Amino acid sequence: MIKNVTRVMALASVLLFASCKDRSDVAVIKTDEHNMVVPEDMIPQSEMTEEHRHMNIADYPVVEIENKGEFDFGTINEGDKVEHTFIIKNTGKTDLLIVNAKPSCGCTVPEWTKEPIQPNKTGEVKIVFNSAGKPGQQSKQINLETNTATGHEVLNFKANVTPKSK
Repeated sequence: MIKNVTRVMALASVLLFASCKDRSDVAVIKTDEHNMVVPEDMIPQSEMTEEHRHMNIADYPVVEIENKGEFDFGTINEGDKVEHTFIIKNTGKTDLLIVNAKPSCGCTVPEWTKEPIQPNKTGEVKIVFNSAGKPGQQSKQINLETNTATGHEVLNFKANVTPKSK
């Protein structure tokens, strides 16, 4: 009985520490009164002007994603790790921030531009898809948390994964 309790406590401790993520690579953020996400260190409250306080939808960053945010890896073999880099262009009037990138499953790891993307400049979202244990047609998403008017953007990709031979 004591062994089982000790094992459960050890497992719980491992899961607790494994689930904690270091978020130091993401800028500290805040939301203004128009629900626009701005980095705290970018516009200090003492420097916020009336222009910042009265932004309308036309003032938000606008995201343009190559291929409308869709990519097809084609046919790959189960166990392959494949990658693709989406190019993100800011066609708006203010800096674009990608605050977070959340994959729809643990088989995909995203890396993205952490610095503000200035108007008419580009950033990247690189994805690595691990097809191990994922035979058949796969369709996945990466949800980007941004400071656009909608607050998010979606990247889609798919692959036809050929199962390992037995």
